Amino acid sequence: MDQPLTDDATASALRAKAPDSEPTTSVASPMDQGRSLHGKTVGAVVAAAKVLRTLHAAERPLNASEVARAAELHRGTAYNILRTLQAEGFVGYDEATRTYAVSLHILEIAHGVLRRSGLMDIARPLMHAISDAHSVSVYLSKVVGPCSHLLLDWVGAALLTDLYVTVGRQFAGPAGASGVIMAAFGNSSEQELETLFSKVAWYQKPSIPDFLTRVNDARSVGFAVDRDTMFRGITLLSVPVLSPSSKLLLVLTAAARSHDIGLDAVEPLSRAMQSAAARLSESVRLLSLG
Repeated sequence: MDQPLTDDATASALRAKAPDSEPTTSVASPMDQGRSLHGKTVGAVVAAAKVLRTLHAAERPLNASEVARAAELHRGTAYNILRTLQAEGFVGYDEATRTYAVSLHILEIAHGVLRRSGLMDIARPLMHAISDAHSVSVYLSKVVGPCSHLLLDWVGAALLTDLYVTVGRQFAGPAGASGVIMAAFGNSSEQELETLFSKVAWYQKPSIPDFLTRVNDARSVGFAVDRDTMFRGITLLSVPVLSPSSKLLLVLTAAARSHDIGLDAVEPLSRAMQSAAARLSESVRLLSLG
């Protein structure tokens, strides 16, 4: 039975012994082992990362058995990892439901990463300049997977397109103008794009041929516009931020209510966005974006 930690001695005991007789070996999959670029992969760290990813991906707090199943670990191993992560402040425990969730301590680490990367020092002035000059909200996201991006920062007036558009949220799948950009400048095949596209929701979802046409157009002109099809009454304009080797790293997106931004405003906004993206691309080698 899960119990909350009470002192350092208890924490140490929980790290050393699981609450049941299951073995406490850690399992690292070949995929996880492939994450290591140099040296030997540490199985315990890989297993702890699996637990954190499992809790992060879950829509609700999970108990130890649920974490073990989802992370493909023995329950005893999962339990020991959970209690150790709790002792270190990375996981919270609810005694009433005996469930675990990622703690807000992760936000402190994320803030430190952004601060030390130098990205916000360069990006924020550019984002504010665009927001002020064109009366738009501006969002900066890091590409973290095939057509998946993580919101790093945003400036401007709040648009109630989604009550959970918060810094640190991950958006998966090719949706809206940012999705078009990730499809255009990423490395997913057309078949992969069709599979990912089938899983995302739009307000008025285009057909796959129409979406692929948008992708080809964006690749040609260097930006993508979505007017009222991702969100009702909202116009989005996205541009890519590329590395010196042309790898897609970041996506910069402007958003405004469609009745506030006419078609004649799209061209000057796209130029401003592309100029800001070029500035960011020039600075990429000076930043730490790992």
